[in-house]
Amino acid sequence: MAEVHGAGHGTGGQPRTFVTTARVRYGDTDQGSVAYHANYLLWFEEGRNEMLRELGRPYALVEREDAVLLTVVEANLRYHRPARYDDVLRIETRLVSLRRVRLQLETSIFSEDRQSLLTTGAITLACVDPSGVPVALPQSLRECLARAFEPAGEV
Repeated sequence: MAEVHGAGHGTGGQPRTFVTTARVRYGDTDQGSVAYHANYLLWFEEGRNEMLRELGRPYALVEREDAVLLTVVEANLRYHRPARYDDVLRIETRLVSLRRVRLQLETSIFSEDRQSLLTTGAITLACVDPSGVPVALPQSLRECLARAFEPAGEV
C-alpha cells in the first residue's frame, strides 16, 4: 500500500492536531518539583492514545479486534523548559506519516499555567503481531488514521 504523509504528501490534506491535558503529579517530580525527564514519554503516549480514541478506534480495540500492537521503534525529544509540579499540560499530537508498517507522530507539550512550550518530539511506531513480527497496518486502523488529516482545502 502507498505511503501517506501529512502536509500535502499524498493525503491531500494537513495533519490535524489532537489535544488532551494532564496535570503534573507530585510523584512525577524530583525534589525540586521538576518533572522527571522520562515522564514526557508517558505524556506522549497519553496524547497518542487520546488521538486514537478521538478518531474512533481506542488502542484497546486495536489490540483486541485487529490483534496487533503498535510498538515504539524511535523516540526523539527536545526539552525546552521543565514541567513543574501541578502544571496543567496541554499535549498536542499530530500524525505526520503513515506507511505500510510504520507511523510517525509529532507531539508538543505546553504548560497552560505558564503559557510556555516545554517539549517537542517525534515518535515512530511499528505495527507488529503478538509475537513481535512486523506486519502491515490493518485496513480498519489505516482508515481510522487517515481521518487524522484535514481534507484538502480545509484548514
